[in-house]
Order: sequence, then C-alpha cells, then structure tokens
Amino acid sequence: MKSRILFSIFIDIPPGDLDNPGWYDADGVLQTVNKSSDTKEALLKYYPHIKDSHIKYADDIGVEYKLHGYDDQYAEFLNKFKVSYPMISVYDIINFYKHHLMLYYADLYDEVCYIDFDVIPNTTESIFDSFDLDKFFGCAESNEEAGWGKNVDPKYYNTCIRNPSSKYWNCHAMLDECGYEPDTDVFNTGIMIASSSQIKNLAYFNKFDETLDLMSVVKNDSDSIYPMNIQRVFNYDNETVFAYMRIINGVDIHYLDDDWHHRVTNDIIRNRKAKMHHVINKKFSRFFK
Repeated sequence: MKSRILFSIFIDIPPGDLDNPGWYDADGVLQTVNKSSDTKEALLKYYPHIKDSHIKYADDIGVEYKLHGYDDQYAEFLNKFKVSYPMISVYDIINFYKHHLMLYYADLYDEVCYIDFDVIPNTTESIFDSFDLDKFFGCAESNEEAGWGKNVDPKYYNTCIRNPSSKYWNCHAMLDECGYEPDTDVFNTGIMIASSSQIKNLAYFNKFDETLDLMSVVKNDSDSIYPMNIQRVFNYDNETVFAYMRIINGVDIHYLDDDWHHRVTNDIIRNRKAKMHHVINKKFSRFFK
C-alpha cells in the first residue's frame, strides 16, 4: 500500500513583512492595495474551520495530514532566503517553501498532495486515486485567466505582479532567453499532487540560483523586446519557476479540471459541487457559518 500525505501551510506574516502587490494606473503610477492585510485577517478569522475541513478530508480518504506553521524548519528556510535572495517578498518565500516541502515529503512518502490553506475540500473522493501519479504531476493551469494579458495593447497593461498574465510573459521571456519555444502554460500551484518520482523529476530547486539570475536578467534587460508595462511586473514567484522548470526538465502535467480545482473569485460560486474550492477571494463566510 502506498504511503501518502496531504499537507498545507499557514504562516501569519508579520505586519512589517506584508507586501502590497498593487496595480498601475494610466499614468504609470503604482496604486497600493490592502489585499495582503485583508487576506491575513480572513485566514486568521477562519483558521479553525479551514484546518478542521482539511483534517476531515484527510481522515475521510485515509491519509496523513500535516499543517505547517512558523516553526524552526520554516524559520531556517525564511532566513536563508532573506540572506540569499533579499529581493523576494515573504509572501513569495512562503510559496517557494511549499515546493521545498514537496521535495521533503518526496523522500518520506510515495505520493504527496499540497493544498493552499484557502482550499476547502468538498468531497470524500480521494484525489490520490483519481490520477496516474506515476506518469503525471497534477496541477491546474491559469491560461484562461492570463488570456487578457496576452492580447491587450501593452499601453493598457496595468495589472500587478500576481496576475497570471504577468507570470505568462515572465516565463515567456525566460524560455525565449534560453532558446526554448516561449509560448507555454501558466499554472496555479494552489493544489499540487504527484508521486515521489515526479516531484524529484521536476527538480524544482535544481540550479535555483541560475534560475533566479535568469529572472533578474529578463526583468532588468534595458534592451528587452517586452514593453515596459509588461516587463516592470516580472517577479520572482513560484508559479513562474514551476512553469519554467517543467519545460526544462520535461515533466508531463495532468491538468486538474474545474471539479478538482475550482477557483472562487467572486460572490457567485459557479461550481458548488466541485471537489475542491480554492477560495481566492477569501470570502470564507460562504462556506462556514
């Protein structure tokens, strides 16, 4: 019988480390928002309910569950990042941390599933039994969400660093710089599932310094072919690195469909029967009373 684990991360980011990934207005002025603090408050308010929903799902499908917080393991990872990569925000460090834990668990378990802390399970069906994890790395794509940014006139490109469009163009630039076909998929790593071998094949942190150096090159290239409005929102984020590494290392992806990764982005829950609700808008009151 295969050993399996489901895990998540909740880290209460200190107020001084919260970033504000704002958007640019028509005059090119960065407009800051309170998204990070709003997210922090919502997750803290519903922490017990979300944790219980994760534990219940793990119990229902008969796997171990681990919720990672601000412990010694994370503190060591955080401090190393702050020293080695000072340009990366704490928010992004936490998102790199989940890939570190995927690799950590790949040495301990046959199959590993990660879910963001804002993912609410809505099924008793095992995600582990739904895919051939020995052949594919399970993850959702965000190509539809990135569609606007692929086609809009660059002078109207005024979005933020976390928009899927920005991640598409960032990876596009990285792949083009290295001589690969630049048109590729954009991913949402809110849910990831894979076998130990597939996680190791992705080799997420293999040549990590070189990957971040490449991100700096395309971000700061004064002769860039990418319009300034697009280039200025290139970032050091986990999903751009994921998209890049799966190409570099030839990892096949099983694309999680809307049932297994339904993104809740507004007040209307389009797929109430989805097996996993990713509550991106953080309006957890729709799920917990």
